[in-house]
Amino acid sequence: ETLGMHCARHAAVSGARTGLTRRIPRPGVLNRCKPPAMSSASSDTPAGRGKTKLIVIADEDRPELNLLKKLPSTVEVVKIGTSFDDVSDAALAEVDSVLLGAGPTGGNKKHLQAVWTKLHNLKWMHSNMAGLDFFLFPDIVASNVTVTNSKGVYSRSLSEYALFACKYFALNMPRMIAQRQKKNWEQFSVRELSGQTMGIIGYGDIGQCTGELAKSYGMRVLGSRRNPHLSKGDPVVDEMYATDALHEMVSKSDYVVCAMPLTPETEGIVDSSLLAKMKSTAVLVNIGRGPCVDEAALIKALQDGTILGAGLDVFESEPLPESSPIWEMDNVLMSFHNADRVTGWLDNSIQLFVDNMRLYLEGKPLENVVDAKKGY
Repeated sequence: ETLGMHCARHAAVSGARTGLTRRIPRPGVLNRCKPPAMSSASSDTPAGRGKTKLIVIADEDRPELNLLKKLPSTVEVVKIGTSFDDVSDAALAEVDSVLLGAGPTGGNKKHLQAVWTKLHNLKWMHSNMAGLDFFLFPDIVASNVTVTNSKGVYSRSLSEYALFACKYFALNMPRMIAQRQKKNWEQFSVRELSGQTMGIIGYGDIGQCTGELAKSYGMRVLGSRRNPHLSKGDPVVDEMYATDALHEMVSKSDYVVCAMPLTPETEGIVDSSLLAKMKSTAVLVNIGRGPCVDEAALIKALQDGTILGAGLDVFESEPLPESSPIWEMDNVLMSFHNADRVTGWLDNSIQLFVDNMRLYLEGKPLENVVDAKKGY
């Protein structure tokens, strides 16, 4: 089956869902929450590198793959499937680009490690996700393979979730829900977000978008990142902290948002000692990676009143085990790692890959190149 036939079949099945979200900046707003700029160029063959051979690790029935029909004609798709199985050693040796799709069928360390020594010509690997922890391993980190991701595609939806979680607790929604269940009409005071302080652990793309939305609510924004100087002059941030000053930042925060990628340095960064520095009225929101938070320490902090509540879209172990106390905790707003699964959520990511492929073929710098050694 040719790529054109493959994509035509997807168009018939999925209704050719190719509309991309476009965001128009409002006056006075930085508009960091927009997805990366996408091209609407046709599939004319660009000049440059010549033919390239691509393997796509994804469920072949995923509707967003219809957008691959926009790839230049010089791209030979060797395979679209959930593994490298059935690809000969000779074919693997000629592959120079790999696209890793989303979800459990989109490739992982096990898949890549099994064929890594056979990918002799691999030059570029793109992840349909923002995080890299699910597929990076030492051989990739030590190699000269260029790695790109879909940073920016999911920032808006995740930042909106973070502000929703903040407002959920500002309105004391757990009490509202309990009173409704008891048919108890009793008025009580609630809080505004305006004037409150948000501390953001991980002031990268998602963190910056969250800070922008928080600022539009009239909140004070504190941020932390590995290199604070990168945010010098940022009009959104009121104070910027290095990661070794997190305790000071969270002690000043009414809402603490964790938006960090998972790396050896960030695993468990929100631990019992950091939670102890938070206000007893504070709320923790995690929209980054589950293992960045010591879940046992968080559960204890929620149970003994060290902090008020938590909004969690990600967890240490997913799916969350049925035995976890979190399921029964009224002071936890939980979702199922789906806060970014908005309509067409992967279309923008595939379009980013298609646009990057044009740059790759033309020998130009790629968008969203990550530092594999840092893990982001």
